[in-house]
Amino acid sequence: MNIEKLYWKTLYYWIRYLNYDVISRDKDDAEIWLVHKRKQSVVIFRKDVSTTQEVRFDKSRILDHQDDLAQKIGFKPSSYNFYYFTDREFSEEKISENDPIKLNFFIIKNEEDIKQITPNFVIHKMLINNNDKKTYSHYRRKVLTNNPLDKHMHRFTPATYLLIIINVVIWLCMILYLNRFSDVKLLDVGGLVHFNVVHGEWYRLITSMFLHFNFEHILMNMLSLFIFGKIVESIVGSWRMLIIYFISGLFGNFVSLSFNTSTISVGASGAIFGLIGAIFAIMYLSKTFDKKVIGQLLIALVILVGLSLFMSNINIMAHLGGFIGGLLITLIGYYFKNNRQLFWIFLIILLTIFVALQIRIFTIKEDNIYDKLIKDQMLAGNYSEAKSVVTQTLNKKYADDETYYLSGLITATESSQSEAIAEWERGLKSYPNSGILNYELAIANRSLSDNKKALKYVKKAVKSDPSNTNYKNLQKELSESSDSKDK
Repeated sequence: MNIEKLYWKTLYYWIRYLNYDVISRDKDDAEIWLVHKRKQSVVIFRKDVSTTQEVRFDKSRILDHQDDLAQKIGFKPSSYNFYYFTDREFSEEKISENDPIKLNFFIIKNEEDIKQITPNFVIHKMLINNNDKKTYSHYRRKVLTNNPLDKHMHRFTPATYLLIIINVVIWLCMILYLNRFSDVKLLDVGGLVHFNVVHGEWYRLITSMFLHFNFEHILMNMLSLFIFGKIVESIVGSWRMLIIYFISGLFGNFVSLSFNTSTISVGASGAIFGLIGAIFAIMYLSKTFDKKVIGQLLIALVILVGLSLFMSNINIMAHLGGFIGGLLITLIGYYFKNNRQLFWIFLIILLTIFVALQIRIFTIKEDNIYDKLIKDQMLAGNYSEAKSVVTQTLNKKYADDETYYLSGLITATESSQSEAIAEWERGLKSYPNSGILNYELAIANRSLSDNKKALKYVKKAVKSDPSNTNYKNLQKELSESSDSKDK
């Protein structure tokens, strides 16, 4: 049993999988202190221990200097755990302490002893894996790295991995079941659209965060999520990272809805830019990132933004909104514990922006996305697909006068003019003052030489929109024709 390798490997696993940080080491690295600030836990790793006298000395060292240690660590631990890695034989004494503070001492001489300190079966199996060919220097280098980015990227971050898996699985399902990623399909499966959200389909604020346009889109987003998600989760923890992620994504979607009323928005980039905003907030608050690390992050950000400029369907407003949301929610979370005055200031800023966004979302003129999709399909020559969207629009009760107008054009192309007229007349029952329907019926009746009926319809069209030149010209033409016949 290589006790040196086990020492460094266990240290590495405590840092990678249990989120501990190195706060102290002696010059020979024979004693290394790890802390978990959120759990307020301290573990001390020691090697080359040969006598119980050294163990008793460690015990008195803690008991006699509790206040000094608490000041150095930054909190008062409820317990200290000592892990002694040694291949030397010496008598073990039961010297663990529970009062006034809990002290636990563990001697690790072999693989069997490692069981008593590992928190779960999985970590235990990885620690005693005989197929591990890495040397102790490999683990030592990872434990003692001074680059914060290296530390965060080596951490096990389950929430980040889970988000990536969910996005990829949904992508594969769309590949298998939808075959293609048209706007119609993305709308059907939950893409973000202003028209649908203001009509009560709020679920799209979440579902749109897990949909992507194409392979390049999801590849770019998942690479970004892997980098920035791991950094944020390593610093703040899994649950806090998820909170930042989803609040940023929602905030980005609200900003998008405030400025974008005519397109479908999908993707995780708003939430990812929220993670970037959180990193900038953390750098500002911690003041522990040196110029080199900040430069590395800025380079990664510039590359991300630069590559996104060459991709289609990029929602800049969602990116900006997500960044602001991530920045603000991180500051709010930090100042909640450290400065209540600043907490309330940033919370009020966030809520003010949120209310302003809601007012804008529900007051700006909405565009019926279904009419746009119908026209897009018609222009592409996909009349059967256009007719399917018409049916979907009618079933959802989202149809307006333009929907009936487009439906009539499709019917005229695929069937007959008489059926098209019937379709426009059905629309006119619901929208009797529609300019476009009255105008189209006027043209249709003129083509059937029924100028009297045509004139009746065009007069209604002009009445609904007196400034429309086409309506006025047709009315003038039909009026003159009627006057000449009367003479």
